[in-house]
Amino acid sequence: MFKRTYKRNIPLLAGLEFTSYFGITSFWILFFIQNGHSLLQIGLLESIFHGTSLLSEIPSGMLADRFSYKTNLYLARIASIVSSILILLGQGNFWIYAMAMMVSAWSYNFDSGTNTAFLFDSAVEAGQKDRYLQISSFLSGVAEVTRTLGTVVAGLFVHGALAWTYHIAIGLSLLSILLIYLMKEPESKRDERNSLTLKRILVVVKQEWQEKPVLFYWMLTYQLLGTIMCMFYFYYQQKISDLASWQVSLIMLIGSGFNLLAVYLASQIGKKWNSNQVFPILVALTGLALLLVGLKTPFAYLSVYLLTNALYAVYQPIYYNDLQIYLPSSVRATMLSINSMMFSLSMIVIFPLTGWFIDTCGFVAVFLVLGLVTLLSFPLLLNGLRKMGKLLNKGTKTE
Repeated sequence: MFKRTYKRNIPLLAGLEFTSYFGITSFWILFFIQNGHSLLQIGLLESIFHGTSLLSEIPSGMLADRFSYKTNLYLARIASIVSSILILLGQGNFWIYAMAMMVSAWSYNFDSGTNTAFLFDSAVEAGQKDRYLQISSFLSGVAEVTRTLGTVVAGLFVHGALAWTYHIAIGLSLLSILLIYLMKEPESKRDERNSLTLKRILVVVKQEWQEKPVLFYWMLTYQLLGTIMCMFYFYYQQKISDLASWQVSLIMLIGSGFNLLAVYLASQIGKKWNSNQVFPILVALTGLALLLVGLKTPFAYLSVYLLTNALYAVYQPIYYNDLQIYLPSSVRATMLSINSMMFSLSMIVIFPLTGWFIDTCGFVAVFLVLGLVTLLSFPLLLNGLRKMGKLLNKGTKTE
């Protein structure tokens, strides 16, 4: 008979990482295109996801603090199943897809942070607190590998069979529920999961705006340009169906290899230079890469996809490392949530606008313009971030 123990929670949580983060539905944009939706409509669906997540972050966080870890994970997986079912039933209906994206956002909200907290408490209860970093790194590796594997498998379904990826996703979520059932709930949840309330956010924003308004400009600059940098990654799905299924899977595998290399490079670059020095160069390189769409060949599009995705992967860890340094420890958790909200707001605006422009002006024209904008922003960005960095460093030293 299976006996629940805290030690067994660890391999079960690793299994949950596999079933929850298997990137089988990565080609959701292509699925919606194949079901007759314009890129503007798809952009609006993505905005609905981010808008729902943004509006639900505080109430879902408060509910999550009241529920047990296992209940939160159950709710996340059930919401994921409901979302997949709605997408399968949608049959091209925009409003059903919109409901699916809302439910998917709730799944994300309930899942966010729960696995990490559950793992920490399980490690403590199992007497393995000193191995937490090692265990956590292993689970992060599992998540990355499964995302890659799921995307590679999904590539085999791109030619009219993407509905099957949602059937697979439902099956994996059902398996996730079984894994959660086998876990042992920690006796007490950590007190450090403080509820994020609207009042808390407003108080922190007011306090930090009065003391260090440049921090908000700095964060917003990164989130806006970072959002533009990742647009090709999403909208390239419009072109990817021109390739054979095995080619799509191979590209996803190569792309993951590029990203792993990019993350390694980021760790090395971050030792010598800060984000304010590196980011303008990454933005300019992204602009140069986007200009390759002017060649209008499948190989050019593929090159842009791999390059822009890798450059974005370099930017992320360097930015978040400096963000942690600039944030006062007393408000770090809240400011990280505000940073996440800024990204959601950027996606809500930029994602559908990009889709609308592609529908109206064409794929190549839009990314040529975005390439020129990002390339020409280099001198302004270099000068602006240098000045903001000096002010932020001055403020950090006086704290």
